[in-house]
Amino acid sequence: MTTVSKQLLLQQWQTLHNNHECYENYALIIKLVATAITLLSFTFSLTALVALLLIAVLWLQEGIWKTFQCRTANAIMLIEDKLALNEAEQTSESMQPYLMYKQWQINRPTSKALISQYVSNSLKPTVLYPYFPLMLVVIIF
Repeated sequence: MTTVSKQLLLQQWQTLHNNHECYENYALIIKLVATAITLLSFTFSLTALVALLLIAVLWLQEGIWKTFQCRTANAIMLIEDKLALNEAEQTSESMQPYLMYKQWQINRPTSKALISQYVSNSLKPTVLYPYFPLMLVVIIF
């Protein structure tokens, strides 16, 4: 691997890593907005259905956001694999660092599989909280 291509891979890794960390911050903001909506729904006497729908939309939005984060993590792992390759394997054009988006598009799942990823990421405990408890609070009160 040449020094230049290694440098490009390292820069790409750093950028993706920073984005991956930012996704976590934005996911927290989505959770805080859901909590605020729950509190505001009690303050302004919104119907339970409206509050539940708003919380559900934010919950699914975070699932989509987490799917983006998972894709970024997958790209980071590919870069790490490339950094581990020897120079002979690095000469292939498909291994060049600037082809990340092309590889992403090639590996993009079908719509059905994509929706399945969104739902599965929405059901992870770190995403599920606080939406499920907030929905219970809205239903109870």
